[in-house]
Amino acid sequence: MSKADLRAMSATSSTVASSFSRHTAGTTGEPTHISLSRTELAQMLAVRAYCYNKHGLKLGQREARVWGRAANSLTAKIRDFLLNRKVFYPAEDGAEETVEKLVKWSPEYLYGYTSLILEAAQIAQKKGLKPRGVKAVICTAESILPAQKKFIAEVFGAPVFEEYGSTEFDVIAFECSRGHLHLVNPWLWVEEEEDTVLITDVSRKSQSIVRYQLGDAVSLAKADCSELGSMCSIEELRGRTAQQFAYINPKQKFHAVVFGRVLDSYMRNFNDCFRFTIRQKEYNSFYFYLSEQPSLGMRHFRSWISSELITKLELQQDLNIVVSCDNAKAGREKFTYFVQEIKS
Repeated sequence: MSKADLRAMSATSSTVASSFSRHTAGTTGEPTHISLSRTELAQMLAVRAYCYNKHGLKLGQREARVWGRAANSLTAKIRDFLLNRKVFYPAEDGAEETVEKLVKWSPEYLYGYTSLILEAAQIAQKKGLKPRGVKAVICTAESILPAQKKFIAEVFGAPVFEEYGSTEFDVIAFECSRGHLHLVNPWLWVEEEEDTVLITDVSRKSQSIVRYQLGDAVSLAKADCSELGSMCSIEELRGRTAQQFAYINPKQKFHAVVFGRVLDSYMRNFNDCFRFTIRQKEYNSFYFYLSEQPSLGMRHFRSWISSELITKLELQQDLNIVVSCDNAKAGREKFTYFVQEIKS
């Protein structure tokens, strides 16, 4: 079942007056409408509450939502007030002032996009801000590297947990204290098939969602851990299925997850932390856009990364790598590490 199938179903089905709804534009930019009954919404919230409770958090505690700009509507303001949360957007002009307000507000936990939380952490460190009372940081919607997670935890003085979810299902997997990304929703059947995750909601009656292609590629595995949810966990979240492969030539390719592993290794080895996006517009050429200059300089970064990639991929040729610092700023949209732009 594709997202187009779900949109078609939503367009032809009648919405019950007492039902709830959620909306998402997704990566395609086409809106998808999710219809929920009171019971179905309660199930979603129950899964989230369960995950939070396992980490000493409760729904309704003071939350700093590190997201896009807060909506100015009266409805949004009332909702945020009732949920005891404030929305912070630490990007573009006024980012430093935003982070200062976030720290001063003393949230009990942070929740939001990995790229924006990382941006907030970097600003807090540079400004010498000392967050107090933070119990946990929850990163969602975007992948996070171990080195980035370690940096965020040090700045906010709290453990960092990864959440994997979607508007269609809310929380699908949540990280335990041992680092396993457990499947946690008992009403979802999750399958890994041909490099694509398929999800079936076995309890939803408002909409029939069966073997739904969420658009991500994951690796599932049985973990020897029963700390949270199912023993089955996401061993590796490889990202959007449309952005999986980088190409040396038309016949030789490699999985883009290699970039994440190599960049994480660089950050750990040289005690660095930054965001990055890699774009490929032609074969054997990769453009690295960094949020800031590495501490040992661009030349060192390029040389080290090139050498590591050639070694890991066992290549017999050099890679064309271009590095700049002008296009990896955090934004309102989901942040992605690799963008494939080769024209077929």
